[in-house]
Amino acid sequence: PEVVDCWVESGLMPLASPHVLGASPTKPVRYPGDFIAEYIAQTRTWFYYMHAMGVLLFDAPSFKNCVTTGTILAEDGSKMSKSKGNFTDPLVNLDRYGADALRLYMLGSVVMQSEDMSFRDEELKEVHNRFIGILWNTYKFYEMYTESESKPQTPSPLSTNMLDVWVHARLQQTIRQVTGYLDAYDTIRAIRTLREFVTDFSTWYIRRSRDRFKSEDATDRAAAITTTRDTLATLATLLAPLAPFIAERIYRGIGGVEESVHLAVWPEAGAVDDEVLTRMEATRTLVSEALELRAQAGIKIRQPLQSLTILPTSEVFEELIMDELNVKEILRGETLVLDTVLTDALQQEGDMRELIRAVQDARKKAGLSPQDRVRLCVDAAEAGVRVVTGATPELARVAGVVEITYDTLTEGTVVTTEAGTITVLLEMQ
Repeated sequence: PEVVDCWVESGLMPLASPHVLGASPTKPVRYPGDFIAEYIAQTRTWFYYMHAMGVLLFDAPSFKNCVTTGTILAEDGSKMSKSKGNFTDPLVNLDRYGADALRLYMLGSVVMQSEDMSFRDEELKEVHNRFIGILWNTYKFYEMYTESESKPQTPSPLSTNMLDVWVHARLQQTIRQVTGYLDAYDTIRAIRTLREFVTDFSTWYIRRSRDRFKSEDATDRAAAITTTRDTLATLATLLAPLAPFIAERIYRGIGGVEESVHLAVWPEAGAVDDEVLTRMEATRTLVSEALELRAQAGIKIRQPLQSLTILPTSEVFEELIMDELNVKEILRGETLVLDTVLTDALQQEGDMRELIRAVQDARKKAGLSPQDRVRLCVDAAEAGVRVVTGATPELARVAGVVEITYDTLTEGTVVTTEAGTITVLLEMQ
């Protein structure tokens, strides 16, 4: 007889933990609740009773925020049913893609906006490959070049290298946006923002900084490594509530300050350098347009070209453009023009880059680490001596080659290049 209605009990949920049975209701210290979450079909009763009880007892709302989820349907839009077998066992997907991918997929979907969603394994796989996978590969790249180095415990001074300055500004922008979205319980936009940053971090910053990680310039090499480390530390902290496992693995792997990323203080955004962000965006746009010109001319990126002409008003980072597009100089003119004339000198330089690529491919297939040094044997009968003329210093710097010999090989790694067929055989030093 004491039970009025099960929904009344649910409506008293905010009082349940601090209230002593038989005592007069008192307003708990943490009342109202910061947020509640419930499936859409249950809101009409539970939400209503919580408000009703809160107003009756304390003349106040019972919660500040709520997350209302929609219905998860089968891929064809029908209701999930064990008898129909129209969905993959969740444990199978957890084994395939991991809990973090599943969390990011769900928290980034319309189901978090009270809308119905059709669960698709392919979409879950895409999140795993294009978000978790890219982030993990970025971390492993950092780990590969820091295996023998002690990892710093405090943030490093900001580098003056423009890539470092840009990624720092981009990170501050991301901290500000993600914090705002999560304060508003908007997991969809928070995850979208983090995913965009991970993509930029990997496909632009890390890719453009790869040579810096093995540079002979110790100062610039240290700047690239420490900037990557600091960025990963902050990124892991931002991801911790959304993808807790990979966030923890990365945070511990880079030597985070706290025992766990889940004990770390939430980062505060610093000043955002909007000018750097704008110029880098213009730079990347121009690079994309120039790459289309290369594709139309049928010239691969490894073949150096003499010049690229851009508009006088273009506010871009010219050194990055020259490096990304493999051109010798930037000129100013009325239209975007890529000089596609190949001189003998440019052709020979392109041949050498093809050789370097062949060596790098051979190293990868042999499972070598960046620290491994090798001897290289090139089939001069196939490749032509001009391909390797003057290549020794560059191969030593880029591909860890300490000696080059020329012979006709009977076995090796065969790579088809614009200069013909290059056969390379690697031997450990």
